[in-house]
Amino acid sequence: MLSQRLGSADDEGGSSIVEFIMLATLLLIPIVYFVLGLSAVQGAAYATTGAADQAAKMYVSAEAGDPEADARSEAAVLAALQDFSIDPDRADVSRTCPQGTCTTDGDLVAFTVEVRVPVPLLPGFGDWQPTLVTVSSTSVQVQGG
Repeated sequence: MLSQRLGSADDEGGSSIVEFIMLATLLLIPIVYFVLGLSAVQGAAYATTGAADQAAKMYVSAEAGDPEADARSEAAVLAALQDFSIDPDRADVSRTCPQGTCTTDGDLVAFTVEVRVPVPLLPGFGDWQPTLVTVSSTSVQVQGG
């Protein structure tokens, strides 16, 4: 009588598969999203490091005062960002010369590249672009003319 009210142990057949699928889905989606965000930040870190380094090297490898030095540096930055599939509109590049004019031998030339890393799978709305984090890198080279 009591066993008829409670039911038999065979009534729960198949429920472990449903529980496993639900738990796996609930755990897997946040982990995949975290890995996507982490890989975007890591890619941006590599891109900014390479872009700043190559921009500074291209600038100082040109003759001092060469008008093409800026264009060569910009091309190096664009190439480094494209290698990591980063939109150039999300990057800011600045050149500074802490001690001098950047055109005489011995001057320090510093390039800083900042990239705003987008939030994975979240589109922008109008002019607003969601940003997960901003990654920046600076490289300094000596003008050798």
